[in-house]
Amino acid sequence: MSSVPPRLPGNSLLALLRGNPDFRRLFLASALSLTGDWFTFVALNAFVYHRTGSAGLTALLFAVESLPGILLMPLIGSLTDRLDRRRLRIACDLAAILPLAGLLAAFHLGSVPMALVSLAVLSVSAAVSSPIPEVVLPNLVAPDRLPTAQAALGSLYSSGLLLGAGLGGLASAAWGSTATLLIDAASFVASAVLIARIRRPFSTGTERRRMRVRTDTAELWRFIRATPTVAALLLLTAALRLCYGVVGLLPVYALERFGTTDAGVGVLYMAQGVGAVLGPFLGRRLIGTSARRRLIVAGGALAVFGLGYLALAQAGGLWSGVPAALAGHLGVSACAILAINGLQLASPDHIRGRVLVTAFGLSSGLQGVSSLAVAPLTVALGMAGATRALGVLAVGFALVWLLYALRLPEPEE
Repeated sequence: MSSVPPRLPGNSLLALLRGNPDFRRLFLASALSLTGDWFTFVALNAFVYHRTGSAGLTALLFAVESLPGILLMPLIGSLTDRLDRRRLRIACDLAAILPLAGLLAAFHLGSVPMALVSLAVLSVSAAVSSPIPEVVLPNLVAPDRLPTAQAALGSLYSSGLLLGAGLGGLASAAWGSTATLLIDAASFVASAVLIARIRRPFSTGTERRRMRVRTDTAELWRFIRATPTVAALLLLTAALRLCYGVVGLLPVYALERFGTTDAGVGVLYMAQGVGAVLGPFLGRRLIGTSARRRLIVAGGALAVFGLGYLALAQAGGLWSGVPAALAGHLGVSACAILAINGLQLASPDHIRGRVLVTAFGLSSGLQGVSSLAVAPLTVALGMAGATRALGVLAVGFALVWLLYALRLPEPEE
């Protein structure tokens, strides 16, 4: 089988899904597992809150979910590059059924500690499996289709949030938490079947050296230092996530500044979700086929994020806050997905797993730091002052990064 992905007529997502069955299977597998994860997370949030009445403990779930990906980043990167990626993804999908069984037992026993342990195990599986679609994507689609394919994959998190969280809440209310866990388990099985049916190889090379985490990590950092485009895009990812904690103020704006109810919170989150879904596709349209323009648009998208939240700080009501939140998250998602797309194209197959795992680990870790910093910043500057500070920081980062990126050599793809 040729290692060059087929070029297909038409440049739309629909044409790509119709004409490339391997990408279609990868896309559906990712969509199913992400949607199923939100089913479980909604049920788990409700369980922990009803058992403990503690909002703080409920918030701890997000830390338990994200920590494995940060702590295990070097190991996950090596696993992704040294093991068979197809088998690794299938193994993670099927292994996830075990912690789901643990959650089912925890719900029936009313045990919050058991639920937290099960979530931690489930999060390890997710941390290993979730980067694989982005890592293998350049091996499944032609280079000229990669931005469209990555935009589609990148929008799945936000659309999964909109669809999975909403349907998960309805399913839990109608059929109970057991049903939501069974739906998630079924989604993992379906994902494993779809991944197994992908025909194209998940790696372009046949060589698979023995995994040595220290050696692999040293090789990764040598590659980053020697590849200015990769280093610049990782810096852009870090800058975006350092400012991202401001997003946690959205519900406070709805309830305090705009004087709405929970419905207003939902409207602002919906604006966030719509912006996050549309951003990757808008960014894809703006870059065309220019690698240089990808860098410029990605940096400009970071500035749009900052400007959107500066507009939110000035908004006097819900309906002026909605377009500000939408614009801000158009910028967030376009910046994030264009950075990932640039990293995919600039990284050879043998090291791409480690590069993308590093990008995802930076995102999780720095987003957590930013979220923790928002509370004291709000106490010191007030809600609007904290929003303006992080908005200005995002715009400032974007301008400095653009000046740096314009001096880089033309990216090789």
